[in-house]
Amino acid sequence: MNNIPNQTIDPSKIFVQANCFYQALTILRDINPKNTQLVVDIGEPFIVVAALTIELFLKCLLCIEKGEVPRGHHLRFLFDNLSPSMRSRIRRAWDNSIAPDLAEVWNLHEKEFGIKIARDLPAALCAGGNAFERIRYSYEGKTKYLQFYLLDIPQHLRSIILELKPEWSALRRNYL
Repeated sequence: MNNIPNQTIDPSKIFVQANCFYQALTILRDINPKNTQLVVDIGEPFIVVAALTIELFLKCLLCIEKGEVPRGHHLRFLFDNLSPSMRSRIRRAWDNSIAPDLAEVWNLHEKEFGIKIARDLPAALCAGGNAFERIRYSYEGKTKYLQFYLLDIPQHLRSIILELKPEWSALRRNYL
């Protein structure tokens, strides 16, 4: 992975881009789960949008903290490059809200599929860290053993960014 930073970028522009994907993710999340075929059809696109949303929010945080944006898509790499205090803040959201809320679902998935789910945030980011790249090329057959249990992270990353930059809450993409 080439991790040479891009040119200097305004982090608010990354936030606007990430927020657009976040809105699309929210729409996809509201799909009726009783329509099994639709859920199967959009499952992979849903994960790609989620992974890209997480990537952009992490890059936004990195740009806020360091003034630069690394290249690459791997979520664990991006997370590991955040400051220790920011990683702790994100980990707290995972440990106190996301993991407890999903524990029962994860238990069922482990039982049903005979897998061990990565439950701590760094391990989950490692397990699903390259979902964007692997799933967008799923026709190559390289998605076996991929785990992606990060669907609740985007809203927490967005909240953290807006706590740091409350003036960004009104930012929207211009259409003219």
